[in-house]
Amino acid sequence: KVLARAHRITRDNLAILAAWVSREPKITWVKPKSGTTAFLKYDLPMSSRDFCIELLEQEGVMFTPGSAMDMEGWLRIGYACPTDTLKAGLVRVSRFLAKRAA
Repeated sequence: KVLARAHRITRDNLAILAAWVSREPKITWVKPKSGTTAFLKYDLPMSSRDFCIELLEQEGVMFTPGSAMDMEGWLRIGYACPTDTLKAGLVRVSRFLAKRAA
């Protein structure tokens, strides 16, 4: 029962994340086939560390900078959280991206 619940959450959240990525012009990715994390490529003139620090300070959303894994220009997102948390966080990330792109 626990495993089935976890699979349902991650599958549902991955679908939500995929829909969000398709709507975000500054974000691309290679959709994961399994797991609970994904890497997002962003199109902004800033380091991944600066991106993550500013996102956390301005919107309260935490990603892992790609630079921590020798993947500068990428961000690591976990999506095994409550669905409402993911949705709210993605709204905040979209707001951050819109401000940075303006």
